[in-house]
Amino acid sequence: MSREPTFESSAIRRQFSELANLIDDDLTVYLIGGGALTLEGLKNATKDIDLIVREESELRQLWNVLTSAGYKPKEDLGEEYDELGAAFILEKDHRRFDVFHEQVAGVISLSDSMVSRSRHLFEEDGLSVRMVSLNDIFLFKAVANREDDVEDMVRIAQAGIEDDVVVEEIMSQLDLLGSDDFIGAMKQKLERLEDRGFVFDIHDEVNDSTIEAKMDQKSGTPLFRFVSTSTMTISTQVFRSPLLSDNLGRKPPPQGSSGCCGLAIYIVNRMAR
Repeated sequence: MSREPTFESSAIRRQFSELANLIDDDLTVYLIGGGALTLEGLKNATKDIDLIVREESELRQLWNVLTSAGYKPKEDLGEEYDELGAAFILEKDHRRFDVFHEQVAGVISLSDSMVSRSRHLFEEDGLSVRMVSLNDIFLFKAVANREDDVEDMVRIAQAGIEDDVVVEEIMSQLDLLGSDDFIGAMKQKLERLEDRGFVFDIHDEVNDSTIEAKMDQKSGTPLFRFVSTSTMTISTQVFRSPLLSDNLGRKPPPQGSSGCCGLAIYIVNRMAR
């Protein structure tokens, strides 16, 4: 039997206020799931609060704070939770915290660009609570297979996502993890959305794409290319790293543009060739 949502907006704020009274050092947490959507008014309540932290010291402190507040490890959660790779999951009175360290499901990381897009929600006694953007929550939800994740993606898409931001973050994730697993997970979730009758602009951009990779001869690092056959305007941009050799026959993006990704990752619209 599934749990009824128990964290509504005011309850989330009260819970963080209670936790703030228990911390010893400054602690910054990022909301990446249903808790953020509840605070944004996109859903009435959430079953759990998904948090991610960047530092191991913050992870240890968050464990100590939550257990001091009476939260205990939750067992027998099911395969979909094992796949998420949470650092820990704690529960108290049918309320739950799913806590992650740097990554979710091993295929998406809390990147610097996500942090820069995040918004400050509230701060108390050294506890700073931030929310990543709706675009980034959409991506975090794309790699999860829990009961409500598809519905949450629909809510976010209906509120409006920025396709260019989503695509650029996909490239950032390839840079960070050096793997195309994130694209595979994203495609699977978009297919589930399509089966339910929801198709978004970003659907074609990701679903009609492939990842090509080769090894950089000098550094020995993999160079990825996100190739899309869709005709979306954003896919006509070419993104290059300075690592790319000139024999590709494409000019680097203008200085100050979003094209410098630090790794040879770029989008090519085959229809525009």
